[in-house]
Amino acid sequence: GASERIGYGLTVQARITDHFYVDLSALLRRIGYQLNTTVSTTTTSVLNGTSFPVTTTTGTHEDTRARLIDIPLLLRYYGAGKRPGSPRWFLEAGGSWRLANDIRTSTDTTDVIGTVTCCTFTPTVPQHRSAIGMVAGAGIQLVDEFGIHVVPEVRYTRWVNPIFKNLTTNT
Repeated sequence: GASERIGYGLTVQARITDHFYVDLSALLRRIGYQLNTTVSTTTTSVLNGTSFPVTTTTGTHEDTRARLIDIPLLLRYYGAGKRPGSPRWFLEAGGSWRLANDIRTSTDTTDVIGTVTCCTFTPTVPQHRSAIGMVAGAGIQLVDEFGIHVVPEVRYTRWVNPIFKNLTTNT
């Protein structure tokens, strides 16, 4: 619930031929996760010669946030429009590089009697601070009468290395 599904950034496109273009982008996205851990410990106590179990429970809440910078480099193939100025569809494929930075973590602990110890601010160490991935996508290029280009697209990136990887979180 702490991650944003949509990122934003800048894109530059250069024409190679009538149908092929190179696209370079710089995209920013914020992610985050929360991890709640509960540990129950049972010990045996003896009172007046009688043994009985005593269970204590402690909880830890971790909230981690980070900023991801993605730099995809793609080759686009544009289909021909039916007439000049009409919308053109495209397919794209290429690679991407990701950098995780500005990692912030806060951790608080609740002991057996309910006392909250707040907060530790040691940042979580990512498994990989940077990653590479393979990208594929499709979209359409729309141009209005003033020459403004609007290019909605859908991209899928398969990352080779996860930035965060533990029992509950895998990016």
